[in-house]
This record gives sequence, C-alpha cells and structure tokens, in this order.
Amino acid sequence: MTDTKKLRILCLHGMVQNAAVFRKKTSVIRKKLDKIADMVYVTAPQMTVDPQYTSEAHREAAADENAPEEAKPFAWWHPYKNDDKNLTEDGYYRGFKESVAYLKEFMQNEGPFDGIFGFSQGACLAAVMLVGLENRSNLSLFKDLNHPNFRFAMLAAGFKPSSQKATQDFWTHKINTPTLHMIGMEDTLITPEMQQTLVDQCVEPSVIRHNGGHVVPSNAPSRNEIFAFVSRFVA
Repeated sequence: MTDTKKLRILCLHGMVQNAAVFRKKTSVIRKKLDKIADMVYVTAPQMTVDPQYTSEAHREAAADENAPEEAKPFAWWHPYKNDDKNLTEDGYYRGFKESVAYLKEFMQNEGPFDGIFGFSQGACLAAVMLVGLENRSNLSLFKDLNHPNFRFAMLAAGFKPSSQKATQDFWTHKINTPTLHMIGMEDTLITPEMQQTLVDQCVEPSVIRHNGGHVVPSNAPSRNEIFAFVSRFVA
C-alpha cells in the first residue's frame, strides 16, 4: 500500500456547518481511511444567518469576524420550507449557483479529486455535482467544468432538492457513479424515505442503514463498510 497513490476525496459539510466542523465530525472516518485516502474539506462560500435555521449563538458568531472558524455557520444555499420566496427568478435556491461556481473553481484549482463525500445539504450538492459531471454537455451550469467525473461518492443523509424548480430536469438523468449512502433510521430531519429517493436515483448504490439520527455514522461496522467501499477504487 505504501507504493500506491492515495485517493483524494472532496468533502462537503452540511448546512450551518463549515469545513472545520465537518472535519471534526468525521475524524474517525478520516483516521480509518488515512492509509488510502486524503480527505479535503471545503467551506461553502456564504454564511447563513437566517433565524429559521440558526440559534442565537450562531447568529452572534456570524456577526463576529473574530469568532473561531468552528463557530461560523455556512450554507451551500438558503432554502425556506414550503415557500418559493427564496428562489431566484430563474428557479434556483438563493446562493445555489454561486456555490456551484465556487465549487467548480475549487475543483479545477485544487483537484483532481477521485471521490466526493457530502453530509445532508452537502450530500445533496454532491449528488447534483455527480449529475452535472456525467451530463455536462446537456446541462448549461456544468458545460465549462474542466474536471474528470468522480470515480465514487459517499452521501450521508442525502436528498434531492425537489423544491428547486431549476434543477428538476437534472433528475431525468440517473447517477452512474458508484455511490455509498448512509441512512440514519432515526433521522427526523431528512427521513429515511426522503433519502431513499436519492438511492433510487443511482445505478450502482450501496447502502449503510444505521440506528442513528441526522449524523454521519461512526461506529465500527459503518467505518468498516466505508473502508471496504473506498478500497475498491485504490489503484
């Protein structure tokens, strides 16, 4: 294994998180994969301070430029529940296109990456990136993306952005990239049923169903399954 080049995995945090928080929350997975993969964490380009999604402490932290990195809440876009008021005129969540552009630039400058790993909103964006890369010639948002297709993806508490009108046609395309889905059977934020719709979108899905809630699983059986999945792609 020492002579084998390590995989590089792009890691996307969930809403009201950031790269430092996600790195900390996935420390046991990072340790498990250390010999075969480097995990590269990126923070979304926009803070989220909407009171519907953040605590008073988060809002105060967002206003304090001297706050530690872990205290600052970020989001890939700003959805409102059951409401179109946060959609742009062309049907995107506010901040969505900016995050895609930011991520495309990051991938081109810091890549290439072999795989992508997302949690919750980050898993949703990761799924969008998979569709975009696989169908870039047909999707205008991705036509200029100069990055190879991901070889694999890990999606924890992932879902499809079904209320975002502009990307509804994305889901006419199946995801061909091999995926590993992590579904918390006690997740009340992104229910197992919601997560299953993303599983069904994939041609080659593997699934970890764990007894936790809205978290990335860290127990030994889950870590072993994650390691086995990623190991498939080591040259």
